[in-house]
Amino acid sequence: MTMFHFKIMKNVNHLNMVSTSATSATSAISARKLSTVASRPHHGYHLVDPSPWPALTRFCLLFLTTSLVLCFHQYSGGASLFTLAITALVLVSSLWWRDVVREGVGGFHTRKVKNGLHLGMMLFIWSERMFFIGLLWRTLHARLMPTVALGLTWPPLGIVPVEWTGLPKTNTLLLLRSYFTANRAKHRIDNNNHKLCKIMLGLTIALGLLFVYCQYLEYTGRPFTFSDSIFGSTFFITTGRHGIHVILGGIYLAVVLVLLKTSTRTNHIALDLRLLYWHFVDIVWVFVLILVYVWRGSQPTLEIQSCNDGYCTLRTILQNYSLELSKTTSLFL
Repeated sequence: MTMFHFKIMKNVNHLNMVSTSATSATSAISARKLSTVASRPHHGYHLVDPSPWPALTRFCLLFLTTSLVLCFHQYSGGASLFTLAITALVLVSSLWWRDVVREGVGGFHTRKVKNGLHLGMMLFIWSERMFFIGLLWRTLHARLMPTVALGLTWPPLGIVPVEWTGLPKTNTLLLLRSYFTANRAKHRIDNNNHKLCKIMLGLTIALGLLFVYCQYLEYTGRPFTFSDSIFGSTFFITTGRHGIHVILGGIYLAVVLVLLKTSTRTNHIALDLRLLYWHFVDIVWVFVLILVYVWRGSQPTLEIQSCNDGYCTLRTILQNYSLELSKTTSLFL
């Protein structure tokens, strides 16, 4: 009887241990499922973790503008501070974008988050468009109303402009071709064809590099400098600003090409935003080509063209004005 009770108690203890183990395993599986579900977005919005990158980016931009002012005023060490500021800005921006990429790969970019990213890119493009409108308006104002110091003509007297039929025409063809290759890349990723998408992105990057190289050749062979009146400053600032956008777009393309393995036909927000930016660069170049290269502006009269300095130009203008005034007065008398 004692041996029988002992066996019963042993079996009961074994069953209790098995039940406890099963309960523990079930609890662990349930906790794992709950943690997995909690880590995934279960609503349309994504609450990002606390990040130091926005504040650090703001300080880097302040550091960049301050060092740039020091460079303009030729302070000692200004160039070194500018290089340090650029390096810090690139490093902080890269870390910030790394976190954004991780959020996208982790599946946190829902439809509402993607709409917010699209809206942010559109607002950025809008601000850049207003900047280019200011640059082109300054060029347009100088062309429509050239001053006496410019000889009342555009291009100013003594300056030979760059012919648009040369390298600017080549750059136009390059950007036009890159427009189609970029759209082709988007079409390929929509069809889940990563191989051809990589080829199209590589061709777009190569066309952008060729554009920058042609602009470098144009700058090295130009017949005027930055200090040649308002013509030189508007030319280099407008075309140079657009060239910087092409370089940034090429870098953006390279990042998209590296991260293409994580993109799918339904999740390629980086490529979509890059297309918006690249199309903006293409459209801006059309206006730059027309207003900076093709259109020559106003031309002076033959009498003013014969003048060699500003004094002769001013004297000719005053003489013509006095003659017109005397004719108008005689008509009323």
